[in-house]
Amino acid sequence: MADLALLILTLFWGTTFSLVKEALQDASVGVFLAMRFGLAALVIAAICAVRGDRLDRRLLRHGGILGLAMLSGFWLQTLGLRYTTPARSGFITGLSVLVVPFIARFAMGRRVRAASWAGVALAVAGLLVLTRPFGEAATPGVRLGDLLTFGCALAFAFQIIFTAEWSPRHALAPFVGTQVAVTLLGALASIAVEGPRLDPASPARFAGVVAFTGVAMTAGAFFVMNWGQRHTTAVRAALIFSLEPVTAALFSAWYWKEPLGPFELGGGGLIVLGVVLGEVGGALEARAPAPAPPA
Repeated sequence: MADLALLILTLFWGTTFSLVKEALQDASVGVFLAMRFGLAALVIAAICAVRGDRLDRRLLRHGGILGLAMLSGFWLQTLGLRYTTPARSGFITGLSVLVVPFIARFAMGRRVRAASWAGVALAVAGLLVLTRPFGEAATPGVRLGDLLTFGCALAFAFQIIFTAEWSPRHALAPFVGTQVAVTLLGALASIAVEGPRLDPASPARFAGVVAFTGVAMTAGAFFVMNWGQRHTTAVRAALIFSLEPVTAALFSAWYWKEPLGPFELGGGGLIVLGVVLGEVGGALEARAPAPAPPA
């Protein structure tokens, strides 16, 4: 049941890249994020009120730091979608899982397994094939969108590694709620910088995207993800999550009629293979018995 829940969540996550890109035709980045995270904050606040969860200073500190990482990730990803395609955004965002070994090794001094480094090498090769930074196929605008999205992947990587450190210490609902609240405040602040814009061609359609991304893909997704990973193995969860860029590309090809040429398919495939190798291979390597000492 947990694997099925994570699979369904991943498939739906892949649709958000195209839906958010469409919503940005009707609203500025800050306005859309404020509406999305404002709705998510209301849902989580209601859950906390029913449960009677309490906040403490350490929860606010940890949740606030992760909220800043979440804000950076979603803001850069959403802004990047103005310029790049949903498929490219999905593949590049998927690199966040592979940035984690660098943070673990060089910022936290932890040993990183060989499979993780191999996965990083494959993903970097895939990123070069996908974005072709020295070619002429991608426009300067698309490259800017790719660069912003890579910044999003870095922010999400910090969120992943410190969520693993701090999440077990706190009640789930207020911990997630604090992160969402910080992201909401940052989105509101960004409106003052870039200026508000909200002029939906179809108000009902725009409201549907806000409701779907805010309730299901923000508030609901965090709870499903945390519940699911408590009932399945890291190997299976990593394998399921690696499908998100694929579903993003396939949904974009159907929804936007976005052509997927050999560079997009080849580069995206290398990134997904790198994610699978780095995460699944690392987990299998961790399970391998240690070599016996020499006699």
